[in-house]
Amino acid sequence: MSTPESAFAQASAEIKALQESVASLDKKLSQLLSTNLRAHETQNSQPQTAFDVLTGSSMPKSRSTAALDRLNAQSISNCEEVAMATTRVVMHQIVLPSDTDALGICFGGQVLGWIDVCAGLAAKTVARGPCVTASVDAVHFLRPCRVGSVAIIAAMVNRTFQSSLEVGVRVEEEDMLTGARHHCCSAYLTFVSVMARPGPGRAAKPLPKIVPGTQHQREIFRAAELRRQERLVHRNKLKQDPALAAQLAESRLQPVTYREASPTLAPAIQVQTLSGEKHGVSPDFTLAHMTQLIMPQHANSLGITFGGQVMRWMEQCAYIAASRVGRGGHLLTGSMDSIIFTQPTRVGDVMYITAQVTGIFTSSAEVMISVCGESPTEREVFYCGDAFATVVSVNRTGGTVDIPFTLEPETGAEKQRCAGAEVRRQERLEMRRSLMAQQAKRPSLDGSMQIHSISAV
Repeated sequence: MSTPESAFAQASAEIKALQESVASLDKKLSQLLSTNLRAHETQNSQPQTAFDVLTGSSMPKSRSTAALDRLNAQSISNCEEVAMATTRVVMHQIVLPSDTDALGICFGGQVLGWIDVCAGLAAKTVARGPCVTASVDAVHFLRPCRVGSVAIIAAMVNRTFQSSLEVGVRVEEEDMLTGARHHCCSAYLTFVSVMARPGPGRAAKPLPKIVPGTQHQREIFRAAELRRQERLVHRNKLKQDPALAAQLAESRLQPVTYREASPTLAPAIQVQTLSGEKHGVSPDFTLAHMTQLIMPQHANSLGITFGGQVMRWMEQCAYIAASRVGRGGHLLTGSMDSIIFTQPTRVGDVMYITAQVTGIFTSSAEVMISVCGESPTEREVFYCGDAFATVVSVNRTGGTVDIPFTLEPETGAEKQRCAGAEVRRQERLEMRRSLMAQQAKRPSLDGSMQIHSISAV
């Protein structure tokens, strides 16, 4: 008959043997992973997860599969080349009532926020480290996303450069009742990899090279370089022309906090608008101000404000400014011009967003938005960026409604802001036509072709 001591010793021996067996299996599994992963990367330029390489399926992660995923992540991060198709990130968002206006149409700023998050995930996956939104090219909203539908946001890294990378995003709406999908908008965002530049105690971590795998992807890859050159030309133009840079700085909208010798608010526009009748109004009467405290939920892991959050606030402020003249119709954001974030704001900073109508056309208005930041401890306002938004006045069936006002600029700064409104409008219309022509040749997310109609705004 065995004693308790002998039974305990026997159990301990069995546990030890089981632990040795598990360790042996883990070692064999790691060796098998290394062999299969190398063979897979040689045969296929699109790496999968480690668990998929071994089993061809996806299952809940155990202790062993977690170790495999860590090894897989290390293998991918050490690669000098990454297949373009493997950089894709897809998000599905239900359009809720809180995301929409009175007509059930999703706010353009909300869509821009989703675009920035999805693009940031794609950039971070490739860079294997934090990335910051540097700029967003002009975004044209071709079709609205409506409440109850699903917004599908798909991002893919188009090309990497020395420390930056371009991410392309396509947004489609899916009608949950019919299954029909429509292209809503596309965007190109530039991110800067924090790890791609040397820092205290660490060397620079170069970005991997994006390798296109199809003819369509090769076209995207080449176009990304052209867009980058256009951005550099614009940036260098301001550097080489101090007079132009000073002129643009003078025309920026100032936060109400630092507008000396002026009332807190401009007089309200209170006139009865009759059909076909136009009323002159000063641009100063359309001013709108927003002041936001940057909270942790507004920022990334580095404490820097999300670019999408900033664009969401900018669109809201532009909407308020346009509503001062958009009487008789319902307002929709038609486009947001390119935005360059010159300086970031961080958690604890105060952000000032100021908007003013700078152009009124038949049924649309151009709104200028300027963004400034301030550190409460330093009490120094710094410039963050600005952009122009186009807001369209429509009725409940989608038809355009004439805006019953005309602008009458008075000060030199107001005249300067309004002077180029018509030129900028024609540039947007040309860009919109070009975008429609390009999208007609590009497949949707499911590979089918879609046809769009052009609306002049």
